Amino acid sequence: MMLDLRFTPRSLDSLWCQAVVALVFQEDLSTADGLSGLDAKTSGYLSSLNKRGFWTGAKGEILLVPSQGMIKADKMLLKGLGARADYSLEDFSTRLRETGYALEKMGVNDLAIRIPLVEGLEDEYPSQLKAACVHLVAPFLLRHKGESDFLLKIVVSMDETFIGKVEDTVQLLKEHFSSRLDCTIICDRRSDNAARSCIEG
Repeated sequence: MMLDLRFTPRSLDSLWCQAVVALVFQEDLSTADGLSGLDAKTSGYLSSLNKRGFWTGAKGEILLVPSQGMIKADKMLLKGLGARADYSLEDFSTRLRETGYALEKMGVNDLAIRIPLVEGLEDEYPSQLKAACVHLVAPFLLRHKGESDFLLKIVVSMDETFIGKVEDTVQLLKEHFSSRLDCTIICDRRSDNAARSCIEG
């Protein structure tokens, strides 16, 4: 198994992949970190599901939505984290492992995921990023470890203010994964505007 892991400040709705994953606290989804862009691109469809009580972001709740060509990814997977007041790194890690199992069962091996910043816990963000990657990859590693031609591509969309501070996290992840699989881990510091300028220029 091979792993291509990238960190970027770009938003989920701007990334090409099989599926985008939004980790969502139980709140107004139209303003949720990482979801506002997806909601805008889907003409408010995601927030309308929330307002109707169809999907609330309750702990462990999961919803798969086809993109219908409204974003660059084929699918959107929403994973509920529950109330912000109940957040813990242990519970967050459990939700990520559940998400990894769901994606692996769906045959998704090219994905982007938004790691939300928890207000008041900014100092824990690097630990949160590392835990997210380790636990998201674990189900794929369990299933595909012996498959030399299996490539898992993950783009981690993260808070832009932290993109220049992930070097230690990248090093820790390289140390964690290097003994288990072939991996490439890089940090792309281009924002959506910078990436758009490269394409248009």
